[in-house]
Amino acid sequence: MILFFGKDKNLKEKIAYVISRIFEPLLWLGLLGVAVISSPAMDGHSRTMWSAELLVFLVGLPLLTLWLAFKKGKITDIDFTKKEERTPYLLAVIFYWALGMILTWGLGGPKIITKLLLVAVILGIMMLVINFRYKVSGHALGYTIAVLLMNEFYNWQYWWLIILVPVVWWSRQAQKKHTWGQLVLGSLLAVAGWMIWRIF
Repeated sequence: MILFFGKDKNLKEKIAYVISRIFEPLLWLGLLGVAVISSPAMDGHSRTMWSAELLVFLVGLPLLTLWLAFKKGKITDIDFTKKEERTPYLLAVIFYWALGMILTWGLGGPKIITKLLLVAVILGIMMLVINFRYKVSGHALGYTIAVLLMNEFYNWQYWWLIILVPVVWWSRQAQKKHTWGQLVLGSLLAVAGWMIWRIF
């Protein structure tokens, strides 16, 4: 895939594009999955088995679906610039996460994985509903929730990653992918997800 789409982008837009790719939601959800697998909460469970299960449902299937949708022309670009193209993808991703959650729970798997996928399902549904009227930033949501939960697992050793949230906002706004309101709302949904995690 070409790094920069189009030849008419200025330097600011190119920098913003690269930053957007660094902060891809699925990339950071994958890193969150690694953080979960490496956490003490996984002691007593097969890390190999459950890491494979978590990464397949949390990131693998959503990434495969995204690639197929782009390849078959179901979506205009990987940023889902057109809001209406998001709905089928979100439904598929929510299904994967729910299936992974049920499978983990049914097999008596690690509670931390069941809990993580439950929060993912809740946030996915919230984003789906809001998306009918308003285009929430998936980048802001994905990065913020990943950073908050990573810090939750590791006693806030990586608090400084939160400082980069405005950088994510800027990269999306500079490309005219979102308004500031849509970006802030994405991060607020992530905070809501983090609070749900702490409650349950």
